[in-house]
Amino acid sequence: MAPFGYWLGLGVAVIWAIVTRDERRGHSFFKKTMGRGDSLLLALLLGVGIVEIAAGAWHSSLNKAMPLAGAAWLAALAFVIIRSVPPRPSAWWFGLALSGLGTGGWAAWQKWVVGLTRATGHPPLHSIFFGNLALLVALLCLAGLGWAWQKRSTRFFWVALLLSGAMGGGLASALSGTRGGWLALPLVIWVFYCGYARRWRAIWRWLALSAAIAVMIGVYATPYSGVEKRVDKAVAEVHRYMEGGDYGSVGARLEMYRGAFWLIYERPFMGYGHQGYLPAMQRLEAQGVLSPELGNYWHAHNDLLDAWVRRGLPGFLIVVSLYLIPLWLFFPGLRAESPVQRSYAVAGMLLPIAFMSFGLSYSFFAYPAGIAVYASWLIFLWVHVAEQVPQDGRHVYTNKKPDGDIADANVTDGSHFYNRMVDSKAGSALPG
Repeated sequence: MAPFGYWLGLGVAVIWAIVTRDERRGHSFFKKTMGRGDSLLLALLLGVGIVEIAAGAWHSSLNKAMPLAGAAWLAALAFVIIRSVPPRPSAWWFGLALSGLGTGGWAAWQKWVVGLTRATGHPPLHSIFFGNLALLVALLCLAGLGWAWQKRSTRFFWVALLLSGAMGGGLASALSGTRGGWLALPLVIWVFYCGYARRWRAIWRWLALSAAIAVMIGVYATPYSGVEKRVDKAVAEVHRYMEGGDYGSVGARLEMYRGAFWLIYERPFMGYGHQGYLPAMQRLEAQGVLSPELGNYWHAHNDLLDAWVRRGLPGFLIVVSLYLIPLWLFFPGLRAESPVQRSYAVAGMLLPIAFMSFGLSYSFFAYPAGIAVYASWLIFLWVHVAEQVPQDGRHVYTNKKPDGDIADANVTDGSHFYNRMVDSKAGSALPG
């Protein structure tokens, strides 16, 4: 992952969309009607920046808040522009596959050639950031297999490319030694089951599940990956923390969570601000509330707690919204008959689920990089979904063409997706 790539990606997307728009004379970014989902995501991105600026102004820490707000607002600008000239789906999946191959190659070089203990990215994307985002890239590449399978003439190329990207991202995650991201795997398996596996024959479902378990066991058992040592170390640290001994990195996180809860209890509505968090934690340490040396960490290593203790209740609610609104928007697509549509829905579900898992042990949204990556991947996925799915009314998914006053929303190869129109007078769905 390139230095400042999170800014570069959004900037390039905006410039590309403007250049493409110039080639289509008379096309305006603001003429395309916004659906309900578009409006929600735009309001969400703008809301992230507003909450950051408000907290920064209240706590006299605008210099810390501006980069975070800037990342969210740049993503909002990119969303408005890109939705009017959506990129080709192949460009999205190709970029993901290259990301997986690049991170895997970089991690292998660092681990086995340079000799680093843990593979890492460029600052601020250290091992935790690098490994978790690489794992997410791997999962998104797997989600894209539904799209790749529909590319009849180039199916082998796309399936091979996305599988290679998934293996590269998984390798980078393993070599980085990150542990928090793997907590998402139970929910990840559920998403893949709902999106793909539940339509398979029972034997294929069991084979896929067995293969996934075999891969996880293989990664854990491979000595060179370091995963086994890291997991065993985490378990031992939890036991030591519960016994009141040396807490280690896992115990330190649990202690920081305790300190964050203490500070939230003191100021539940407005928080302590970006610059007030560290002195407040050091005060608890001096008072003997926290163990020594834990007041030196500048964030709470948990996204929800960190948002609440810094930005108050509005910060907590905006992070919850960053998780729940995308889940609500993408979830109906898991029932779509079209594998292409389901691939975007699966990927859209995986994004917030993965970040929820990452945020349990690290504060990803405390960095502009975390906001920029999450927001940029979210808008690219939603733009492709919104191109195929009407955003007004209630959605149903069926193999049969319905009769009556029902509009054919989109027809794809093999299967059909239809939208059930809502009667504005009666307020209920018309019968199919």
